[in-house]
Amino acid sequence: MSYKKGGEAISTTRATNLPFPASPTAHGPRATFASLTAMRGVAALLVAFFHLRYGVMGVPLFDAYIFSYRFGNKGYLWVDFFFLLSGFILAYRYGDTYRSLSGKSYGHFVWQRIARIWPLHLAAMGLAIIYLWLWYGPHGLTGAAILSNFFLVHSWGYYFAPPLNFPSWSLSCEWGAYLVLPLYLLLVYRLRHAWIHISLVIGLFAFLVWYAASFGHGTLDELRERWGLGRCMIEVAMGVSLFRLHDSLRSWKTACDDDLWSWVTTMCDLIAAAMFCALFAVLTYSDYDLYFTPLAGALILALSLAEGPFSYLLKRRPMVLLGEISFSIYMLHAFVLWACQDLPASFKTQLPFWGGAILLLGAHLLVIGLSYGSFKLIERPAHRLLTGR
Repeated sequence: MSYKKGGEAISTTRATNLPFPASPTAHGPRATFASLTAMRGVAALLVAFFHLRYGVMGVPLFDAYIFSYRFGNKGYLWVDFFFLLSGFILAYRYGDTYRSLSGKSYGHFVWQRIARIWPLHLAAMGLAIIYLWLWYGPHGLTGAAILSNFFLVHSWGYYFAPPLNFPSWSLSCEWGAYLVLPLYLLLVYRLRHAWIHISLVIGLFAFLVWYAASFGHGTLDELRERWGLGRCMIEVAMGVSLFRLHDSLRSWKTACDDDLWSWVTTMCDLIAAAMFCALFAVLTYSDYDLYFTPLAGALILALSLAEGPFSYLLKRRPMVLLGEISFSIYMLHAFVLWACQDLPASFKTQLPFWGGAILLLGAHLLVIGLSYGSFKLIERPAHRLLTGR
């Protein structure tokens, strides 16, 4: 999902003695896209819900109920929200840097991304190797599998091996997108006219439809380990243009009086709420998952400008904190799923209907608790250690 996946609140870059923006940290300046940070947390939980449902299979009646209720059946699509948001936020942070490109600035960008994703990825991969070895033995833990997962190239088209920590397929795709993003920013970020970026968004979505039809049987779900890199790159590129459209809309503020701009931001809040509801309609009722991408893009763009009840709710501290730990939620929920699946069948069959509900709720709470600990003990300290900030 660039999934952005990341542990910090989305904030403005700080002035430094470097010739490029410093990567934000948990102690950086006040977030300006707090509602998008919070929405990232919501998206991570919805992906977790999609998978954790399988942990209650075997609980009489409850498992049938939870799978017949189509609400969670397409939760995997929130990964596409991550891809779009990655392009949006990385354009915000680094777009002005890459009006020209040097080896030093490119190396800094790559190192910042390594510091952001690799520590938790390696910790989760290590846990996955231990789990798989204890439960299934060395089968599948080949050198190719371990090396391709270690270097995050296991979803780059050539199918070395399945991801050891299965959510990492999208992280592998994002890593590939990171490596070419500065070059893409160099080409398109300087294009300021809104109509160019509207055309790019439409053209890229058309390309995504063709890509899904050619390699994914017409669905995004089939574009994962083998073809996920293209899916990710297209949507990250769309996210870059969404940010440039945000910039264009934001520039209208100087031409508007306060009342008119207040009306614009209120309308954006209403549109964002409507897009969020529309996404759930797609997740629940539509069999054609490509509808999700333009709706998610509209949600990001509207929410980036929104001021109103919906964005106010998202900007509350608990919601923003959920976004800050979203990377850990995404990367660690597989272990809670495996723990639930490993519960004895005899135990699950004795649970009443409400017992299944408690088990599912408890799994989500455990994911959140583990993720908070991971954010405090792995993500943030490792980022400080590797970047000096």
